[in-house]
Amino acid sequence: MKVLIVESDLEWRNSLSAHVGELGYEISVCSALGQARDILRSRQPDILLSDVGLPDGSLMPELASLRQHFPSMGIIVLTAASRSEERVRCMSDGADYTLAKPVKLDEVSATLTALARRMKTAPHQSSPQSETWAFHRRSGRLSSNGAVALQFTDKESTALAALLQSPNYPVSHGQLFDLLRSGGEEYDAHRIDALIYRVRQKLRSLPESPMQIRNIYGEGFLMLRRSSSVDIVLES
Repeated sequence: MKVLIVESDLEWRNSLSAHVGELGYEISVCSALGQARDILRSRQPDILLSDVGLPDGSLMPELASLRQHFPSMGIIVLTAASRSEERVRCMSDGADYTLAKPVKLDEVSATLTALARRMKTAPHQSSPQSETWAFHRRSGRLSSNGAVALQFTDKESTALAALLQSPNYPVSHGQLFDLLRSGGEEYDAHRIDALIYRVRQKLRSLPESPMQIRNIYGEGFLMLRRSSSVDIVLES
């Protein structure tokens, strides 16, 4: 299995890479978020092992997008021991495991072994055929193969369309506020949260919803597809 290690501290990075390499994994390393993005664009590792705090930014805002674009990749995040809320958020946004720093090498070994075992024993799936859904903004209809699955109100459709138009980046409360305040209606954060809740509940009512809405702490809302084989078309 191939493991990408992202760690800015040279000494710890060397210790990690040497230890993980001795376990039989094929190792690649880098020290910054931008470098990790470049590597992921060119070749996907089986497992990403990364510190959450990097010199050019935090990994946390990237986790939901990483999980969306690399659904089969294992993700292990190293984070500060004193911030339990950070570890919970990492798990919620897509990490398979979080390890509190300072981390012992045998803990890294055990976590890699558990994750690799789980990935190897997961049911093999042949390449699925593309599944196409269409959301018609004007009518508020979400359909598959021409059959209407859900009906959304005009305001719900505005929010859903905004999320679909931003597949890689969260849509903030402020952006939704600007889109929804037409017509003299007053919107605040609580009303927007309630609107997103209604959209989320409608999507969850489907036996196999093509997408789900994730709350990204401090950033807003992000739309995730159920799998990479789902294609969602936004129609005007």
